[in-house]
Order: sequence, then structure tokens, then C-alpha cells
Amino acid sequence: MARTQGTTFPQVVTYDGLPRAAGGAHSLRAKHPDEAFQRLQSFANACTEPVSSASWAFEIFAGGPPASTEQLVALATERFGGPRYRAQTHTEWNVRPESVNHALAALIAVGPDAVTTHGRSLAALTYNTPVRLIDPDAHAPYPDITPDAFGRFAVDGYGRLLGDSGIRATLGTAASSLSLWFNLPDDQRLSPGARHLQSHLPFKLSAKHWRLWRPTRSGDSYHATKIPSPVHDRA
Repeated sequence: MARTQGTTFPQVVTYDGLPRAAGGAHSLRAKHPDEAFQRLQSFANACTEPVSSASWAFEIFAGGPPASTEQLVALATERFGGPRYRAQTHTEWNVRPESVNHALAALIAVGPDAVTTHGRSLAALTYNTPVRLIDPDAHAPYPDITPDAFGRFAVDGYGRLLGDSGIRATLGTAASSLSLWFNLPDDQRLSPGARHLQSHLPFKLSAKHWRLWRPTRSGDSYHATKIPSPVHDRA
């Protein structure tokens, strides 16, 4: 994070839903992956604008019923080609956007009882994309919430930056979840923006994972402090 002379970086509020220590993601509260997909689409269309093309992947995990595993591997190979990654724990394929419906159909076909010996989904379709959040009053992305506005400050070692929101969904045979990284302006737009996000999600945003990021005195870094949830701030 480099600061040019005379430049003052602004404050920003983030939501991390959820940190790995708190489970890593919110449940989409959907019994079937196609229902979870509809909830994901509904939220993304109402609250976000994509920054770049989304990344879709199809994963099959080890330790599941042999017949269901063979069925999924055969379908994935036919529809998606060779896997992009193979390990003892799972195998992963790239999925083109036009093939997403085929991936969902495969998950539905094996049913919700297709789980591994550890009780997790045997297979899942994952969605990962950086986004810009929509200001509900302006009906457009927040113009001042970008990575450059905050000096491209790296929040952690996973590549997350202040000003760069993102979502990751896992649509599985047995369960589906949504991981969120939100960046919102620290001004009068904060509470309306947070409530807009909450109104389009099928779960409650945690009150424990909101943080206010302030520049340090030197201006070359940021420090974060926990704040109450702005969803309930009606002031």
C-alpha cells in the first residue's frame, strides 16, 4: 500500500461471512442445488455487478458411494472434458457458463443422499467471482468503493483487498452455502446498503463480523476494529 504525498485514504466497512473459524460460509437453506442456485442468482442480480467473468467448477469428493461416484465422474468427463485438478481428496473440472445447467442436473440426479463417509456432499458446483456492490439509492455500484481507493491494501494472505467485494457459492448434493466478502462506504449510505443486502439473502448476516477499517497515522496501512451490525442501525 503506497501513499503519494497529500493523499488521504478513506475509511471502509467490511463484512466477512463467514471466517473459517466460524464455519467459513452461510447456509443457503436450500434442500436441492437448483433451489440454491436460484437463491444465489436472485441475490447476485439484485445486489451486485460482476467485475469479471465468474469461475465455475465441478468437484467430486473421495469417500462416497462407488456407484454414484462413477456416475458423476462419467458425466463430468463427458460434459466438461478432462479434470483440471486431481488429488486424493477430490477431483475438479472447469465448467463453462453454458454448461452450468448440466452440472446442476448431475447433482440433482444422484440425490441428496449422495454424501461421503464424513457426511459432506459427494459433489458440488462452485461459483467464485469478484463483484461491486450496488448502492440501492443510486441503483449503481458505489463509485468510491474500489481497490485503488484504498491503496490496494491486502487484508490477508488469500488475495482479498479492501474495496474489492466477492462471493463464493458451493451448491452441493446434500447442502449449499454462500461465502461473502462485502465492502461498504463508512457514511450515511452504510445502513441502507447493509439492509439492502440483508433483504435479498435467505439467512441473517452475523452481527459479529463487521469491521471498520481506518488508515494508520502514517497513512501507509490500515487497522480494523469490530463494529455493531449496521443492518439494525436506523439512525
